Amino acid sequence: MMLSRERALRIIQKYISRQVPKDLELRDGIPEGCILYGVSDYEPCWSVLILSEESRTGPSRIICVSKKSAKIIYDGPTNGE
Repeated sequence: MMLSRERALRIIQKYISRQVPKDLELRDGIPEGCILYGVSDYEPCWSVLILSEESRTGPSRIICVSKKSAKIIYDGPTNGE
């Protein structure tokens, strides 16, 4: 039996949802010490820092939402933390 498109999407969504903590801490601005390429340190935004799952080592992920446009302005690894 072949895996349907809809079932594959549900499997992927379930997999991704397990990688992100349920109790995210929303921060005002970019966390101190984080360097986000292409985003100014002075950009008014909200951000969420998601720690790496590998024993909490390695690069973390950060997602930033612009306060001006309400759009995601960064979703990727942190550098310099």
